[in-house]
Amino acid sequence: MPTTTGQVLTGDAGNAAAEPADPAARAAAPKATRPSHWARHGIVYLQLLLLAGTLLTWELTARIFDTGFWTSSPIGVAQALYTWYTSGLLIGDLKVTLFEAGAGFALGSIVGGLIGFVLGWIRRLGDLFEPFILSLYTLPKIALAPLFVLWFGIGAVNKVMFSALLVFFMVFFTTFQGTRQVDLDLVANARLLGASRFQIWTKIALPYSAVWVFTGLRIGLPYALIGAIVGEFVAADIGVGFRIKEATSFFNTSAVFAGLVLLMFISITLLGILKLIERRTMRWQTAQTQSPESP
Repeated sequence: MPTTTGQVLTGDAGNAAAEPADPAARAAAPKATRPSHWARHGIVYLQLLLLAGTLLTWELTARIFDTGFWTSSPIGVAQALYTWYTSGLLIGDLKVTLFEAGAGFALGSIVGGLIGFVLGWIRRLGDLFEPFILSLYTLPKIALAPLFVLWFGIGAVNKVMFSALLVFFMVFFTTFQGTRQVDLDLVANARLLGASRFQIWTKIALPYSAVWVFTGLRIGLPYALIGAIVGEFVAADIGVGFRIKEATSFFNTSAVFAGLVLLMFISITLLGILKLIERRTMRWQTAQTQSPESP
């Protein structure tokens, strides 16, 4: 039975190629080694060491040179945070500021992403509106804050709209540029193969511009917090920005730094969450950028 014999020979040859018969050759074959604990977590230890050194230097400088009134100290900031928490105002302030920043981020991202994609894909339309959007972008945003109070009042809507405005430009420009980077030859080949417009958008345009979109989201996320804080500076009676402004009027440096540290912690946490979402959403890019080990 030649066919059966050929299959058997092929299978034996495949097994022989897959596993070296010589024990010495098998021992000499390279084995996959797991990275060491330091290789996987060393950067985290270095970052923690740098943070501890910075806090220690800050504390010692405040004590030795008696600069607590101007620069406060880590212990003073911790005490201010504890006082803020025990007063019962911290949770309420956080809820208000996070809602304003979150709603503004969502609104600005959606509108900026959609308009950026449409104007980037339809080039004539993009060329028509790009100068007008650029002219609006060059306006000093802080100068618009009083106008937003006039238009939207002193409530949460004012801060949400101001945050959305700041986020809009960040997401718009990155999405606009990313969509214009789509390979036109690839689009033309897809059309020749019978791809519909919807398939081109979902299979080519959106994956191509996804990297740029997430870049805009990472840039725009801190701007959402900035917009909420600036809005609370201008007109508010609650929120993290209002507490920072209130502490400034009383020359309470520790409370000002407490608000700033809290904002930094919120930003880093939210950016970490966004990074995880990006990794899960764009696994194909992570796999594509990983280079194989050299032999």
